[in-house]
Amino acid sequence: MTQFIAVNPVLAALLMAFAAAVGLLRAWIGHHTAVRTEEEHTRRTQIAVEGSTPARRAAVVRACADLEAASRARSQAGPGASRRVRRP
Repeated sequence: MTQFIAVNPVLAALLMAFAAAVGLLRAWIGHHTAVRTEEEHTRRTQIAVEGSTPARRAAVVRACADLEAASRARSQAGPGASRRVRRP
């Protein structure tokens, strides 16, 4: 027959509470990081648009979006990836 190991219920409750707290902390850090990244993107775009003429604003916003996309692709590629971005 299978032997059951007796576990202290207080210890088991503490371990479950700790695991839940760690999961909650990871979710909060992920959310906070995403919000901060979007705030930085918005701030950079606003700075770039401030000095542009109304006729050139769309081109400036598109250029900012291209730079952000290239930056995200490079950061997700890893440390050994090339920094050169190829255009189709």
